[in-house]
Amino acid sequence: MERVDGYDHQPGSHCGAGALRNVTDYYEMDYTEAACFGIGGGPAFVLYEHPDRPWVTFRTSPLWLERAFFERLGIPHTFRAGDDFETAWANVTGHIDDDDPPILFLDPGSLDYLAEGPGHVPPHAAAVVGYDEEAVLLSDASVPSLQELSRESLREAWSHDRFVPIENEYLVVTNARASEEGNDAAAAGLRQAATYMLAPLEVKRDARGPGEEGLPALRSFADYLGTWGDRSDSTRPVRAARQAIDEHGEGTAYRGLFAESLAELGQRTGLPRELADRMDDVGSEWRTVAEHLAEIDDRENPQPGSFEETATFVADIADQEESIFSALRRELGDRGE
Repeated sequence: MERVDGYDHQPGSHCGAGALRNVTDYYEMDYTEAACFGIGGGPAFVLYEHPDRPWVTFRTSPLWLERAFFERLGIPHTFRAGDDFETAWANVTGHIDDDDPPILFLDPGSLDYLAEGPGHVPPHAAAVVGYDEEAVLLSDASVPSLQELSRESLREAWSHDRFVPIENEYLVVTNARASEEGNDAAAAGLRQAATYMLAPLEVKRDARGPGEEGLPALRSFADYLGTWGDRSDSTRPVRAARQAIDEHGEGTAYRGLFAESLAELGQRTGLPRELADRMDDVGSEWRTVAEHLAEIDDRENPQPGSFEETATFVADIADQEESIFSALRRELGDRGE
């Protein structure tokens, strides 16, 4: 199997930020996973409504994180989507031949090695670091070790039309050198996180799908959650919500990871430490929400009051996040990114 020489796989909390950390480490750039997450734009909240179903699906990180990271740092790269499979395969394997590991954007529900369940809303990011005629070798930071995937399984995972359509998308570094000042990139990423959560329409990036975003979406999710106790079967929406909050076992809707971003990047941008501490507390409360949903899921006939109580908890989290992101916006300015 052809391999990218010298690539070191390390697991992480977030598939995209972990891929960025691993790829930039390969190019001898010094970025932690938390720094990658923050520079890329940090957490998000996108709520997807189903026109024919009485529940909602959501994701808790932005779809543009990987591209925004390279753009903010001025690292030359190529992003391609829409090629047919054979063309995309030839391009990706050519990059591997040149010892440049591409990041692929995949459907997690089509990846058998991930934990059972509905999977988070695509795309799921993983670097590809090897191939032969029949298979590829993936560096997926959401699992501890490299994963071999058949060429046909890759074909299935690399293209789908559910929620967020993807068609053979990949990103690859073309010149491993940053042209933008790191502190400016850090401030821009944190600034966008605040602007997006407070006023998502001010952010000139595309969530690639219908639905609310930012804190308005989080409040809508709380409203939906409070009504699930009236359903004859709440299993599907509850499990989807648990999966979204607990992607890859992170458990805190990535608020814990973003607290690390605020701590690390905040030192470079002059932020008060208490913002990171407050966000870490919010991460703990998200973990409590996940635990409440797990308890509801385990009950044969959960009471409506359990849903209402959990919905109130989520609404309180939304208030806390609004306060934190408002303070972050005041510290860094309110310019959209």
